[in-house]
Amino acid sequence: MDSYLTNLENSGQDSKLSNLKHLLYDLHSAVYASSGEIKTYGNEPTALFTDNNSINSLNTSVSLKNDIQIVTIKIEKAADLNKSIDLSSFSGFEKLKYIIIISKIATTPAAINNLIQNDTSKYVLLYKISIGG
Repeated sequence: MDSYLTNLENSGQDSKLSNLKHLLYDLHSAVYASSGEIKTYGNEPTALFTDNNSINSLNTSVSLKNDIQIVTIKIEKAADLNKSIDLSSFSGFEKLKYIIIISKIATTPAAINNLIQNDTSKYVLLYKISIGG
């Protein structure tokens, strides 16, 4: 993720860099979808936080998806590395630009990349391995 931000900065894509930093670091209305439970905080959420177990139901279970621009998917246990991440589950999220996958367990970007299915290059996929963080 950090290398993508650096590349945007070095290539002079200030507008894109500013927008992504805003989505990553500023407070936003958000939807949290985990273990079949959906919680929405604020109006017109622009962020969605979920886990690998909830991805397949997001298109039908999240009603306020029109303004969501960034999704964060957490991988928290080794078993999550055995479940694919089907990007077609986000087809109803019209403004979605970024999908961030954060692993809380030891893995590699290549292993995470192997989980991705139906990648149409519609989204910017970012990875972060954050053990103990």
